[in-house]
Amino acid sequence: MDAAYYEDLAGRLYGLLIGLGDRLKGKQAQLLHHFIEVGEYGLALEEIAGALAQHKIAITDQERSDMLGLTRQMKMGDIVPHALGFCPQAT
Repeated sequence: MDAAYYEDLAGRLYGLLIGLGDRLKGKQAQLLHHFIEVGEYGLALEEIAGALAQHKIAITDQERSDMLGLTRQMKMGDIVPHALGFCPQAT
């Protein structure tokens, strides 16, 4: 993998955090930002999905699709899809 691949992952994850900014706040958002900053992209995505699931935060179809797309791109397991199953559909 080249630097552009990782820059793309970081950008997409930061974009998710920005979009979820009104729903993920404070220390939790800071920690998620830190995971991305230090290159822990898989952990960041799992923690984003976990935080959403834990609080049963509604997400849009686009947000769900973006997270599942990142999961496939990074060849991750079932943690993110499973967690997102607890997130209601945003209206």
